[in-house]
Amino acid sequence: MLLAVSGGADSMALLYGAVESLEKTGWRLSVGHVHHGWRPKDGDRDLAFVADHARRLELPFFSRRTDARRAARELGLSPEAGARQVRYRALAEMAAEAGAAVVATAHQHEDAVESHVLARERQGGVAALAGPRESRADGIVRPLLSISRQEILQFLAERGIAFRRDASNGDLRLARNRVRRTLARLRESPGGEDSLRAMALEIARLGVERRLLESEFETRVLPAARIALDGVVIDATLLAGCSDELQRLALSRLAARFARPGKPPMTGREREQVLALLSGGADFRFEAGRRIRFERRRGEFSVRPRGPEPVYDSTGQISTGGKKREVGP
Repeated sequence: MLLAVSGGADSMALLYGAVESLEKTGWRLSVGHVHHGWRPKDGDRDLAFVADHARRLELPFFSRRTDARRAARELGLSPEAGARQVRYRALAEMAAEAGAAVVATAHQHEDAVESHVLARERQGGVAALAGPRESRADGIVRPLLSISRQEILQFLAERGIAFRRDASNGDLRLARNRVRRTLARLRESPGGEDSLRAMALEIARLGVERRLLESEFETRVLPAARIALDGVVIDATLLAGCSDELQRLALSRLAARFARPGKPPMTGREREQVLALLSGGADFRFEAGRRIRFERRRGEFSVRPRGPEPVYDSTGQISTGGKKREVGP
């Protein structure tokens, strides 16, 4: 298992919690750190801090230096999305180098709540509203999702474990930081803790619903889809006969292979427009701002990239003339 350790409180708890569990689990651990290039000097100190803890714990240490801002510009992403792209790519590289089948990240309970609020603002479907998954098909696991920030800080304090503080967490130009500030105010307001507990219960319920929807998508929708490099085609009546939430999931999944790296295939508003057109029963053509065309014609519903633009797949590769080459940082 490769532990993704930034040096912050959450990831230091992940590191020391995993080490304390070794006797029971028998895991073979290594430590991975990504220097995003946002704060060069502080980033160097973060890297040295994590490397020192890995050395003290006698764990193999791996690191990557990236330029998240440049990646964001090249891919047309927000700074957060650009950092996420380079981080997961770097973690995958380090996991391969370490021979690790699993990458553990330190996302905790408050991260799940923040993701839920962001998804709500962006009109996300159940898949997004349910927040981060405890495990993903690509080997990413998040063992701290049920652990609160307060519990993490208590764990570190009891053991005298230091951690680094990221100055960018106060940058309100970043959407997640704005949400974090809003939730902090809610927590301090009368009845705020009750509201947050209710939100946590809703996230748990949505997680169950997401698993059921994904199972239904795999058994009912995906087998009926004809998938090729230049498009996906499915019976329009079959898709329109699915529940609204299953249609939302299907639209996102079927179109995802044509989305640019780090970007969803359509906005929430565009997705709802396509759903409304599907339910109408008439033929239509709709082009999303992501340069993806949704069309119903002669009983078939298709999703294709618009015009001669290159086709991206979900691994961040670009297909040109039947050949693939890597894109992005």
